[in-house]
Amino acid sequence: MTTESVAMAMGMGLPVPTTLRIAPGHTVLLDAASLERSSMELSHCLSVAQGLLRVAVSGPDVEALDSTSITLGFLQAGDQLPLDLLRRSRFHLEALTPVRLEEGGGLLPPEGATSLHDWTVALLLIRHLGEAEQRLAALLQLLVERLGHRCGDWYELPLHLSHQRLAELVGHTRVTVTRQLSKWRQAGLVAGDTNAQGGLRLAPDLVEA
Repeated sequence: MTTESVAMAMGMGLPVPTTLRIAPGHTVLLDAASLERSSMELSHCLSVAQGLLRVAVSGPDVEALDSTSITLGFLQAGDQLPLDLLRRSRFHLEALTPVRLEEGGGLLPPEGATSLHDWTVALLLIRHLGEAEQRLAALLQLLVERLGHRCGDWYELPLHLSHQRLAELVGHTRVTVTRQLSKWRQAGLVAGDTNAQGGLRLAPDLVEA
């Protein structure tokens, strides 16, 4: 579903399904009113059964299609999405790969999984680092630690983030992010393109603590 079609469904009072599939590049909106039309409650959570998901929020008092969303984190298979934040916000669930969400699971994620709250705290701490270079390096380290994998001489990220999205995550401008990535490319620390299918490849010297 597209953002527009989901927003229309919400306005028509349609229930939220207990299994929710989102196609890559599409966004689904969830708010407290959605839960009232389903069997779920704010004390429940959704479990990511498949795929990679960007979770963002916006205020419920702003028209959904006009709102600017703030990224809270990225969830993958095995992670859980707590619904308690819907008390005062609206979720924007963007599928980076084919995603399937299912109702159920406890509020504490299973061992080895990452909670949305873990992401939110980590991103908040990154935003409070002093320099843009520190923030961007810390963000890439976090993404590699939680989502990346080693491939030969590089670490690879399985998601494609634009310079604008990276700028939002670290609290700097797109121009600043582009300039810093260019410096790292020239130094041989970064390869690939955030907007290409291959995504970013990162040298161990950049992302290993």
